Amino acid sequence: MHANLVHLFVNMFGLWTVGRILELIAGSKNTFLLYIIAGITGNIFSFALAPNLSVGASGSLFGILFCLYIVQKYEENVAKELNIKTVNVNVGKAILINVFINIAFGIFAPIFDWAAHLGGAIAGTLFGLGLTTKHRRNLNFILGIQKKEKFLKRIFFRYQNYFIILLLINILFLLSYFNVKKYQKIYGEGVYLASQNQTIFLKNSELYQYKDILEEQNTETKFENLLNGAYTLHSSGHFFASRILYEVLISLYKNQNYTITDDKLKEINNALILSRNRQNLTNHYLSQISPISYITNIEEICSKPAELYLTLGYFDISGKLFECAFLLNTQNDDFAIKAVESYELSKNKKGIAEILEIVDLT
Repeated sequence: MHANLVHLFVNMFGLWTVGRILELIAGSKNTFLLYIIAGITGNIFSFALAPNLSVGASGSLFGILFCLYIVQKYEENVAKELNIKTVNVNVGKAILINVFINIAFGIFAPIFDWAAHLGGAIAGTLFGLGLTTKHRRNLNFILGIQKKEKFLKRIFFRYQNYFIILLLINILFLLSYFNVKKYQKIYGEGVYLASQNQTIFLKNSELYQYKDILEEQNTETKFENLLNGAYTLHSSGHFFASRILYEVLISLYKNQNYTITDDKLKEINNALILSRNRQNLTNHYLSQISPISYITNIEEICSKPAELYLTLGYFDISGKLFECAFLLNTQNDDFAIKAVESYELSKNKKGIAEILEIVDLT
């Protein structure tokens, strides 16, 4: 993929001018293999080191350019040994110009993907070393320069290109692994859990028969306790977490899980507005707050009911509650993973985006 036709033309022109020289020296097979390897290497370096998205095939071109430089220097050394005059294009100057341009634009105007160019250059250098080392061995054989080599050394020289590629792949995977963001790991684990557990949870249509269990046998899911928890969080300055609890209560009321008066609903809506505006509760609300005895940590205000709602198939509700719990304890990644799992089960992409954004900011 390229940014536009000009971008495509420049890359293709570079491939035509530099690539065909390498093709004459190393053959079509090696040139094609290097183009692919350098391109993949450049992409992975870009992913691991550069924050912005980019397009193009310049990583492959840098690979060819640096490989050609290694091959050219090797040919110069061989020519000196054999007293042969050669006429070579000075690839070194072209490389220096490109490096200077990348450094200048990379610092002051990030037009070029320096990381992709770096990855391609490393791949091209290693590939060039592999080609020249193999050629040196064959040349020594032709000239009758025989050296006794150990078994492992013979194996290495025979399969050196494969060893170099294997080493490069390992380096790339390490680079990619260390650049995986926390939110990406959490998203992956959450989606995996959702795929594993989607058949064990109850469906919403089966939930109504458990209404009494929710309201009577589970202290943390009783309406008055959830509301008290929301007021407690709000009064402690946890505006975002309390907002989520208010939204959960209103959602449960709309789903006919709770029966409350119009005045109480209005009161909750007013508290929700206050939390959204990051305003403190008035004395009217503060006078209703009572100590919470059924929790040991503040995040349990949200996490305990979240577990039950997840089991009973209220995935949007459990997602919000786990999100609330994570806001109260951002060190506990399990809450974020459970939130992603819940939102994934409810196909709530907006909820997933919200929790991942929170994770990325922590």
